[in-house]
Amino acid sequence: MEQPFRCQALDILVATPGALTKALKRDLVTLSALHFVVLDEADTLFDDTFCELIEGILMRTQIASRASDLQGLDRKAQLAVIGATFPRGVAKVLNKVTDLGSIDTIKSKRLHFLMPHVQQMFKKLKGSEKLSELVELLKKRAEESAGTAVLVFCNNASTVNWLGYLLDNHGIKHARLHGQMPGDRRAGIFEAFQKGQGDVLVCTDIASRGLDSLRVGTVVNYDFPPTLEDYLHRTGRVGRIGSESKGIVVSFVTHKWDVELVQKIETAARKRSSLPGMESRIRDPVSSSDLIKE
Repeated sequence: MEQPFRCQALDILVATPGALTKALKRDLVTLSALHFVVLDEADTLFDDTFCELIEGILMRTQIASRASDLQGLDRKAQLAVIGATFPRGVAKVLNKVTDLGSIDTIKSKRLHFLMPHVQQMFKKLKGSEKLSELVELLKKRAEESAGTAVLVFCNNASTVNWLGYLLDNHGIKHARLHGQMPGDRRAGIFEAFQKGQGDVLVCTDIASRGLDSLRVGTVVNYDFPPTLEDYLHRTGRVGRIGSESKGIVVSFVTHKWDVELVQKIETAARKRSSLPGMESRIRDPVSSSDLIKE
């Protein structure tokens, strides 16, 4: 019978929400002696996919609400929530495990801003025109910008695979990356891409967060992202500190709902303001009436 181990026997425990939840349910790990809890990529962890898991994990920890909670034998854990965007769900969950008034918010003045040095280009196309436009773009970039890489984003794994087969037919070398692949295979694909063993990566949003991409000079939104948060994270793959290229984002705009997002993006870029609707008022507790409305 497997025996549980305690976190104080480890210096650092790194886990995904799903794996940690399974370990907790099987009593393979306890979170009773944590000193720090770090939630990275907050916008993903607090979306509908992971929010319930994160809440369950946090409910098994003792999160500090004041400085005195961090002292003594019965000290509680200090919580850090980190992300490029902060959804409204953050406050709703954290309000259940700590005093929101005790949270210090440290943010960049340009949080939720588009990077001014990265060019944003939108192309209104019919769905049937997207493939030929992409093939032309990739061939042109290969000639004019040799050595820089291209990320091609699709909204789901099936489109990644379908598009990959078509690129094969056009003789365009590429790699594919999506969440339905085993974890070790995904890691190997991106590592090879980083090392320059390929200049085109067709992927889902699994590649839009937390991955170093200094080689990337072009991001193509083959499928326009469903939210402004997703758009911001995808654009963040180019123009990064240390990158030799300022970067360009080319987005194929096909549907009416795509146009609505584009208008918001263009307005924010023109006014040099933050993208709308993404600010989370993390200190505001959620009332029972608000929960009923949701």
